[in-house]
Amino acid sequence: MNAAVQPGLFDNAAFVQAPEAAAARARMRETIEALKATDVPPWKDEMGVILRDGAFKRAMWLVPDDESKVLWAEYDVEMERLYAVWAADA
Repeated sequence: MNAAVQPGLFDNAAFVQAPEAAAARARMRETIEALKATDVPPWKDEMGVILRDGAFKRAMWLVPDDESKVLWAEYDVEMERLYAVWAADA
């Protein structure tokens, strides 16, 4: 089998399915909007941060690469803002 008919192992575009992508996109948007709406970090400890980041990164595999990069950038801005608040309170 050649590369033209067999997608690469890390080519997530070959695996994106419309219903799963829509659900992942909605969860990521919901997460971003929730972060934008708060001035207080929503996690209690470092494990909360790790779990939230991991869930977002797993959802990124379900949407096209270009869109996942845009969503990650938005998410990252909000997380960095809240990290600063969290660090200031420590």
